[in-house]
Amino acid sequence: MRKLMVGLVMVVGLLAVTPPAMAQGAPGSQDPLGIIVSGAVLPFLGEGLATGGLSFLELYAPVGDTPVHMFLFDANCVRGGPSVNVELTTNDVALVRIDNIGAPAPTSGLVTAAASDSQGFTLIPWTGSQAIAARTLWANSNGNFVRVIDPIALATIDDTVPSGVGGWNPLRTAAAFFAPLETSSLHTTIYFVCPNTNIQRATGTPAFLSTVFPRIFPGFQIAGTATPLRIRVYDDDEDLLRDVSSTCNCLTIKKVTDIDLVYSSVVEAPDGTYTEVEGGTQSAVPAVCSTTVIEPLNTANTANANNSCPGAPLGCNFGSVLCTGQFQQTTPAVGAGGPFSFVAYRSITTPGFDVFGRTANGSLCHIRGNATDSCTSTLGR
Repeated sequence: MRKLMVGLVMVVGLLAVTPPAMAQGAPGSQDPLGIIVSGAVLPFLGEGLATGGLSFLELYAPVGDTPVHMFLFDANCVRGGPSVNVELTTNDVALVRIDNIGAPAPTSGLVTAAASDSQGFTLIPWTGSQAIAARTLWANSNGNFVRVIDPIALATIDDTVPSGVGGWNPLRTAAAFFAPLETSSLHTTIYFVCPNTNIQRATGTPAFLSTVFPRIFPGFQIAGTATPLRIRVYDDDEDLLRDVSSTCNCLTIKKVTDIDLVYSSVVEAPDGTYTEVEGGTQSAVPAVCSTTVIEPLNTANTANANNSCPGAPLGCNFGSVLCTGQFQQTTPAVGAGGPFSFVAYRSITTPGFDVFGRTANGSLCHIRGNATDSCTSTLGR
């Protein structure tokens, strides 16, 4: 990354040169602002996370008449408030403020959008000519900015990917960003979006059942459990300064100094830092079981249907006719998982100046420089 001033000079020089024609991607080229089919996830931030903030969804129906039915989830991916429906006709456009629906609807979090069943309680994929273009406009009167947040598309209209797996979304297993030296007036903030299984899984009642909608891959962390992150921080001479662990949960805002104080170190990083973030993995953790409290045997329709503790009394075989119950589960088991996918947005602010956008992202295999078949097949894209 040496040196930033040299890079700025190069940019100025390139602006004075007519760029060569670039080949346009073939269908399935994963255009981040392509026409969305099936369903979409839209992060939004309002008064709840930033004083003076408000969020608008910009919705278009460029192909055909499209109903847009939306469920709102808070910053922990817990659904709240009523659903919202917008009927778009062909070539229609709508601007919908989404952060002030009214209690108990969340003021910041994630919106899941698709068509709905006749009752309005279940999202189903857009089909036929139903398709939208969408993004979030996050405005803040105190900060004097309007920021654009890209959508997470479950699939796009020109996908050529295998059936059952979404074609494009910004969720990846790694990201990278630059941060200038943190000072009293210059600040860098990272906005992590790490959906959990309340947004998509194969069973239960998530917003998007992966057996019905294209599957977002890699998958998400279990609802109620933080997504692990591994973060490496380098100076502008490519020397590793820190290797730290962090977490995110659905929608998480972190000042870089909340990650590590090295971002404000004049001694270690006077010219700023380069950071790589990876979605972490987790090992399986067995359930914690009571040794005294006994409850009815685990069956599909009982309150303890997810109890994985042994039968009681101690030594009784689970499921045996001799067992009348099983020990109570005090903490559920956590299965092995990861690397988990996420997307991050970066803001750099100083009085009168605001830079905001999605960070560079990709497979952790590529960012590690180890894009072998074995890496991508075991660690995800």
